[in-house]
Amino acid sequence: MSMNLKEKWIDKKYEKLLWKELAEAPVTAISGVSEEDAVGLKKAFGIDTIREFAQNKYLNIAQGINCFSKVSTNILTKNFESKEFEELREKPVHAIAGVSEGDAELLKKAFGIDTIQELAENKYVCIAQTIVSLAFLEELVS
Repeated sequence: MSMNLKEKWIDKKYEKLLWKELAEAPVTAISGVSEEDAVGLKKAFGIDTIREFAQNKYLNIAQGINCFSKVSTNILTKNFESKEFEELREKPVHAIAGVSEGDAELLKKAFGIDTIQELAENKYVCIAQTIVSLAFLEELVS
C-alpha cells in the first residue's frame, strides 16, 4: 500500500525514499508541484521542504479557521453562534496576519488558491501533511 501512495503522490525520482527522508525532500517531490510553484512557496513563506510546507503556520491557521467554521454551530450554544467563522473562511488568504497580498498572489499563481478555505483544503498541503505524519510513524517504529 505504501508504494501505491507514493506512486500517486510523489515524483518518480523520490518514490524509493523512506517517508522520513521524503519529509525533508524539496516540495517539488510532490507530483504536480512545479519548480515555479516551489519558487513561489520559497518567496512567500521561506518553504523549501515538504515538512516546512506541512507545518507552515499560515497553512495551519487557515486549517484552524476552516475547521472551526465547519463545527462552530455544533459546539457553541445558540447565544454564541455566529456566522463569523463561516464568513472568515471565505476571505482572501491575505486576511491572515503575516500573509501579504503578494504572498497571496503567489499562492494563487501556484495552486489557484484565493480563499482561506481553499488554502486549508489544498490537496498539496494535505499530501505534505500526510507525508510528515507517515514520517513520524515511521520514526516511531524504527
